[in-house]
Amino acid sequence: TITSIITFVSSAAALRRVILASSHPHPLWTTTTRSMSASSSSFEKMGVVGLGLMGHGICQVAASSGIHSKGVVAFEPQQSFLEAGRTRIETSLSKLVQKTKISPQHADETLNNITWTTNMDDLQDADLIVEAVIENIDLKRDLYTNLGHTCQPSTIFASNTSSLSITEMAQFSGRPSHFVGVHFFNPVQLMKLVEVIRTSETSPDVLDKATQWVKDIGKV
Repeated sequence: TITSIITFVSSAAALRRVILASSHPHPLWTTTTRSMSASSSSFEKMGVVGLGLMGHGICQVAASSGIHSKGVVAFEPQQSFLEAGRTRIETSLSKLVQKTKISPQHADETLNNITWTTNMDDLQDADLIVEAVIENIDLKRDLYTNLGHTCQPSTIFASNTSSLSITEMAQFSGRPSHFVGVHFFNPVQLMKLVEVIRTSETSPDVLDKATQWVKDIGKV
């Protein structure tokens, strides 16, 4: 399929970046510390859906970058999952402070940049939403159907999936031109590599914006 070919090409490109990075004086395993006065992204407000192993890291990195002038919305449908995600981020930031990778002030500012919610309506005016829920196509079908109805038409959806069809999920959303894959690597806070994956229907402008966002949060 077209998506499989694109994914293969993207993976090959990612491998080349890994090889290049291995010979670069700055290792892949780094923590990017950026000033909260960093230049703003074209995405003033972004959301992260799912705060598990990958999602909490994506949320933390986005909030830590300081590029979203209206902040980052962290969404989980259940309060217990939301609280667990917040604890993960707080614990991660605490470790970075202890290792002097970031300052206590930067950790506080990162947390202040995040709005925690179980109400999907809080995502309706987000410019970008990154999804990192479990790899279950039925769950993602329901999620993207609901997000498609909830969010403004201009919102870009990005899935962190590593195994499911980006094309299929794009159709669920009802806005295939505004859909990409953004595949982070674990642990998100330390691994600089991110694959940006398009489908045959992804708008070139959407792909460019997603790729620039990845760079703006300190990834490659």
